[in-house]
Amino acid sequence: MPKVHKSSPLQKQNPLSFQHHLPKEMSLPKRPQPSFGTAQKQRKFPQNQQAGDLDMHFTSLTLNQQITSTPPGENRSQPRAKWTESILCSQYEEKVRPCIDLIDSLRALGVEQDLALPAIAVIGDQSSGKSSVLEALSGVALPRGSGITTRCPLVLKLKKQPCEYEWTGKLSYRDKEFQLQDPSEVEQYICKAQNAIAGHGVGISQELINLEITSPEVPDLTLIDLPGITRVALGNQPQDIGLQIKSLIKKYIQRQQTINLVVVPCNVDIATTEALTMAKEVDPDGDRTIGILTKPDLVDKGAEKGVLNVVQNLTYHLKKGYMIVRCRGQQEVTDKLSLAEATRREIHFFQTHPNFR
Repeated sequence: MPKVHKSSPLQKQNPLSFQHHLPKEMSLPKRPQPSFGTAQKQRKFPQNQQAGDLDMHFTSLTLNQQITSTPPGENRSQPRAKWTESILCSQYEEKVRPCIDLIDSLRALGVEQDLALPAIAVIGDQSSGKSSVLEALSGVALPRGSGITTRCPLVLKLKKQPCEYEWTGKLSYRDKEFQLQDPSEVEQYICKAQNAIAGHGVGISQELINLEITSPEVPDLTLIDLPGITRVALGNQPQDIGLQIKSLIKKYIQRQQTINLVVVPCNVDIATTEALTMAKEVDPDGDRTIGILTKPDLVDKGAEKGVLNVVQNLTYHLKKGYMIVRCRGQQEVTDKLSLAEATRREIHFFQTHPNFR
């Protein structure tokens, strides 16, 4: 994803980092701080970031989809920048990636019921744009549309590989495992898995579906996608479907080791957002909540100032602040707009919009 706008710097000490949870003998070395002269302020790394910080990794690497070794406008061929990038990647591969893999393995074994594991939980009201954000991160189409499309917790494990490797995918649930050879297969296999676990199109389940994607185009990250919050039961859905979803979401977001990624549309009153209200209940100080604002292209003319106030952390304060993104809309999905073209449109939108550029 291209241009990302974020608000105030992150807090000084991050209690949710891998560094915090590792035994002393496994503690990670501090990440070397690169120096780029007067352009230092343009860096996307928060000033107190250390190697292994899960939420910092998400903030600086995930939404930008790459480690930017030089600030915008500087010469990427500079030897110092290349050396710094090599050092950071080497530190990450040797120290942090094994920790993430270990956590994923423990979660797959089901030990999360007894052992709190660090995680990033993605939540949002129904039709908030949550699926679009995850699509932009993963590069694959996920189930979407009207009604509840995420009916089981989806553990989305993204693993970056060198450019010479091709895209591969693996979906597993219960005792079943499927190897995927093309990104277009993902949506179909997720729907089949959800139907097998939760029934055809009505209920939800707490059983995990695991999707692993290995590609040169994805960030190194593991997310847990949770069902969108709904208020009214439709069709054959259980009358208490809203309570079931909230109970499932709360199970994940109340854990102190979980970073809550809350997706909120720009064209709604943030005070009425159920997802942000739930995050506030379990994280009243906003220590482990990040706000992602979607659909900026649907903001009514004249209402842009209110959105900017939210982005600048002036309306509903979160210590880790907000980011704003413009992903594929439903019409663009219907028209089969590619994710690459959606990214180009997002760049153009933020470069040309009079308020958001």
